[in-house]
Amino acid sequence: MTGKQNRNRRGTASPRGEAERSEAQALGDAVRGRPGRRSAEERKEAVLELLSGKASVDQIARRFGVRVGTVEGWREQAMEGIAEALRQGSGKSSRELQLEKDLESLEKAFTHLAIKHELVERALKDRPSRPGRSRR
Repeated sequence: MTGKQNRNRRGTASPRGEAERSEAQALGDAVRGRPGRRSAEERKEAVLELLSGKASVDQIARRFGVRVGTVEGWREQAMEGIAEALRQGSGKSSRELQLEKDLESLEKAFTHLAIKHELVERALKDRPSRPGRSRR
């Protein structure tokens, strides 16, 4: 390796340069496609390696060409998914339960408005003349 290849951003030789490159090669650090765009399968593989202790967050981020925060986000999403899968009870997620409550509330509001509409229609039909029109 030449001195030019083994220099950091300031242009000085890096004593870790070669060690970092060999570690990256050993980990298979090949950035594939656009950085940050990973398939569900790749994200699952990354999280499984992270949870099993086979690789650190930094190593996975480097290998997949994403930021450390992205890998940590994948881990959080995976842990939330695991918690949902293991949750006891109704078997419905908190999101599903909230949507059911919202639907029930909307159905009540719709029914209330439909009844009001029907009452107004009946009241208008029973009037002798349409509102706003006088026969002078």
